[in-house]
Amino acid sequence: MGIKLTVIGGSGLYTPLLFDAIINNEAGIDFDEVCLNGRTKSKLERIGQLSQNLIAKSDCDFDVTYTTDRQEALTGADIVLCQIRVGGMKARADDEEFPLTYDIIGEETVGPGGFANALRTVPVMLNLAKEVEKYAPDALFMNLTNPCSIVQQALEEKTNLNIIGICDLPVGMIQKMANLLEVDPAKIDVEYQGLNHLGWYTGVYVDGENKIEELINKVEKLELGIDSNLIKKLNAIPLPYLKFYYHHKKEVNKAKNKEQLRANELLATQDEINNSLEKDLTKIPELIYQRGAIWYSDVIVPLISALNQPQEKKFIVNLPNDGLISGVDDEVIVEVPAVINSSGIKPLQVPNVSLEIKTIIQQSANYRNLATQAALSQESNDILQALAANPQVVDYDIACEILENNL
Repeated sequence: MGIKLTVIGGSGLYTPLLFDAIINNEAGIDFDEVCLNGRTKSKLERIGQLSQNLIAKSDCDFDVTYTTDRQEALTGADIVLCQIRVGGMKARADDEEFPLTYDIIGEETVGPGGFANALRTVPVMLNLAKEVEKYAPDALFMNLTNPCSIVQQALEEKTNLNIIGICDLPVGMIQKMANLLEVDPAKIDVEYQGLNHLGWYTGVYVDGENKIEELINKVEKLELGIDSNLIKKLNAIPLPYLKFYYHHKKEVNKAKNKEQLRANELLATQDEINNSLEKDLTKIPELIYQRGAIWYSDVIVPLISALNQPQEKKFIVNLPNDGLISGVDDEVIVEVPAVINSSGIKPLQVPNVSLEIKTIIQQSANYRNLATQAALSQESNDILQALAANPQVVDYDIACEILENNL
């Protein structure tokens, strides 16, 4: 009997890339069914039919189904992939826009915009999780919904689901470093630790040789938006999201001067993609490929494949800390390397990091802990405490204004 994979949020425009990744996966996965679940029937039918057509033209042999019935979708699922966006792209646009009025970066996972996203997303995810517990209690729950770490911590606290959080940013960085070193990304092994969208590479190995200094010496070519002298002092390569911590004022000014913020760009692209799909449901529109959505091809499908193979494979995933990173509460979700195979998911111990890096991790971990509790309680006092602790909100009075006007 093969695997049943259920995709919650399966009507998303980029879902066909999941099937493209399955078709092109060299190891192959013994799927029996991939079921797409969505709320809007017309959108779901369009994506479902395109996905069916892709599989029908391939050598794959499994059923592609789609339904708006959550119970039907979940029953019998071995893996549940959650990729919902509560409020849609319009809510993301608001998350990016309103913080700028307070001279704070606007983003779907960082700052008060990320917190607003958590406040509206966690209650919806909890209701979804209860349905998964009821109809697919033994399934692996793969979370792609942002803000990933806060959502996952809330679900870990309130459910008994087997959860793993996934993000394509760490593997995307590995690909960029591999290109700079002119090696196959598969040859690279890394030392990495942090939180989702807040991590550092402290070792980058090729055939056992640490190439971190070589990479740091030409780090400008990675285009991280972070001062190269700072990176040299840290002796570690940060994810590009750290620019919102190290160069917050500069990033706010850049965002204010942009003609169009990221969410509005994606909204415009969505309209173009929908127009393409109305004309042709036999192939993936080029605009979908242009998004650079590597989370299916480089993380989700390889991870599912690894879970069904005896050989161990290393991934960077999000899991409860449980002592992995010192100075971080056990319940906080951290982003660390893990080895994965048919026996399960085994997080690896991480090396000590400098005090500078440790300080940012601990500060952000404490904020995310408060944000999780606020998202669970929805109480104004908890929300204010989390806002005041947010690394991008540096003034209590501003936190009060945001609470009153925007949350």
